[in-house]
Amino acid sequence: MASRTVLLLVVVLAAGASAADESNALDAPQPKGILLTGTKTFFSYFRPSSPTQETVATKTCNCVCGEKNEDSRIVGGQETAVNEYPWMARLSYFGRFYCGGTLINDKYVVTAAHCVRGFMWFMIRVSFGEHDRCDKEGKPESRFVLRAIVQDFTFLNFDHDIALLRLNDRVPISANIKPICLPTVTEEKYVGKIGTASGWGTTQEDGKPSCVLRKVDVPVMSNEDCRKTNYTEQMITDNMMCAGYPDGQKDSCQGDSGGPFITERADKRFELIGVVSWGNGCARPGFPGVYTRVTRYLDWIEKNSQDGCYCTN
Repeated sequence: MASRTVLLLVVVLAAGASAADESNALDAPQPKGILLTGTKTFFSYFRPSSPTQETVATKTCNCVCGEKNEDSRIVGGQETAVNEYPWMARLSYFGRFYCGGTLINDKYVVTAAHCVRGFMWFMIRVSFGEHDRCDKEGKPESRFVLRAIVQDFTFLNFDHDIALLRLNDRVPISANIKPICLPTVTEEKYVGKIGTASGWGTTQEDGKPSCVLRKVDVPVMSNEDCRKTNYTEQMITDNMMCAGYPDGQKDSCQGDSGGPFITERADKRFELIGVVSWGNGCARPGFPGVYTRVTRYLDWIEKNSQDGCYCTN
């Protein structure tokens, strides 16, 4: 199995991982690998209490979420239009791209927990409004991470693979930088719908990351059907969502970790339903991509991002 994180040189293990954890790693899901040059890194993160059902008052801004720009690898996908997905964020560590993320308001980004666990959060740079990450002439809007907030994530089964990144300064909302909408209901309504994953990840297993942003459309599966694939029943928790075709062909891949998995609403705007998490290889038959199910964390997200400004619409 492989994570959706870009592969570079050496594996970065979670700080404090025990020998027993490492011995069980072969039987556990692995992210789409967090491999970076340098020595073993350590990460201090803030773990809040479990989400509650209490009503949370959030700030609002005069903007519209979830609007993509029509004109402006992902395996089996295609290049996006320039700034087609204005909520897309690129994470880099010591100047090297390794994960994706999604802007949800002017101060917070949602990504995968395995993209921050084991890292020095203050060295993570988040860039916005970018299409070709290899364009040396481009100057994307960038921020550093002030704080990373995670759930009870573990590398053993990749459950709760979601994190919030609080940026060191607000991000200006513009035509090329806009937040995604969060789901408004928690009911299981996505099965059978086509979702879109986007990122700068590899276009084939163990390949090279893409310079330009790419996207791929895959159907959402029920967890019941996903547990009947080549994954074992214990591997797919209720906090996960599977998407893909039985014969593979299309999938997110290494480097896409932490990026968005979105669907289009009836009003033609888009909402974040998943976070690219893990999978067995990329686009392998019988092994659909696995995403963190965002609807399971709506209260937690709102509670821990109250100082950010959400779009009113």
